[in-house]
Amino acid sequence: MSEIVLEEGRRLTLPAEAAKCLGLEVGQRLIIAAHEGQLVLHPAHLDARRAYIEVTTRCNLNCTICVRQVWRDEPGEMTWGTFKEVIQGLREFPKLERLTLGGFGEPLLHPRLPEMLELAATLGVRLTVTTNGLLLNEETTRLLLKAGVDQVVVSLDTAHAQAHQLSPSKGAQELVLRNVRRLVHLAERRPWPPLNLGLEFVATRSNRGELARLREIARDLGASFVLVSNLLPHTPEMVNEILYDCDQPVSLPLCWPVRDRGAIVWGRMDLPRMKWGAWRRCRFIEDHAMVIGWDGGVSPCYALMHSYPYYIYGRVKNVTRYVLGQVGKQSLADIWNSEEYVRFRGKVRNFRFTSCVDCGLACTFAEENHDCRGNVPSCADCLWAQDIVRCP
Repeated sequence: MSEIVLEEGRRLTLPAEAAKCLGLEVGQRLIIAAHEGQLVLHPAHLDARRAYIEVTTRCNLNCTICVRQVWRDEPGEMTWGTFKEVIQGLREFPKLERLTLGGFGEPLLHPRLPEMLELAATLGVRLTVTTNGLLLNEETTRLLLKAGVDQVVVSLDTAHAQAHQLSPSKGAQELVLRNVRRLVHLAERRPWPPLNLGLEFVATRSNRGELARLREIARDLGASFVLVSNLLPHTPEMVNEILYDCDQPVSLPLCWPVRDRGAIVWGRMDLPRMKWGAWRRCRFIEDHAMVIGWDGGVSPCYALMHSYPYYIYGRVKNVTRYVLGQVGKQSLADIWNSEEYVRFRGKVRNFRFTSCVDCGLACTFAEENHDCRGNVPSCADCLWAQDIVRCP
């Protein structure tokens, strides 16, 4: 027989074969959740596979479409002490595969980025850096490659063209392209690992004409993928720029050849969904990911890591930051396996939320990111879960 430890010291005894079939271990901690008169048992595993760290919320651009224009959070920068605690905490997760330095700030602005990359490399996992590319000079490029960064995702869209006008650098867009070409060139001289270059593009009504050029730009730069996202409108003016649910379909060539150390591989254009539908799944939960803010606050996804408004189908929605624990006060392992976090992951995995977009009732729950089933926060009308808005 296999003994399973439940909450508050209660115990459930299962036949060893049954426990094995369920993937449970002797002494496995389970979290009990009630759902429609049934008890659901969620195993608490240290099974995080991906971690996102927002080392700073500062940015060297001022894009009009960015959440930074409207969010209600204080700006900040992760301290070296907090970063060390985060990395130490991640060592407890045996299935961790990738660490991403990104978020809604520009990670290359952090003054201790070299030390952060050096320490992150000791985890022995794959490393991703997301950037707008302006600060990707030769020194920084060599630093990224020396640290073993195997994936760099560069934001490239006309929203930056507006912000580049405020940048002290003349010809900022051309500078980004030169920086990326140098990154690819230097990466080819690195023995290992090969570099996976990605581009990120936020599609709007104003820039949809540039979508056709993306394939050529990606092929010219040697990018292996382009991630296209719909716009998340934060102001009434931005609502007029959204493309999803429009009558004009987006049709693009999806592949291009990319040279990879003498071989030819195929790059891909990764397009978002353009219509709201019954399909609802959270990539953050499916990827077993956690998101860690600059102050050490742990959130389940990008959508819930800051407080901000946005508009969805004609109504405003106010999102409040959802923090499940604080690095420095708790270990990452304890936060990940906390009762609240385990239950939340289970709820999202099974998507036990109403569909506020399809409801039609004149309630006000959705305005504060709640729903009529008592979920706070609610993922009922999350555009990320629809794959309409996307993140690297």
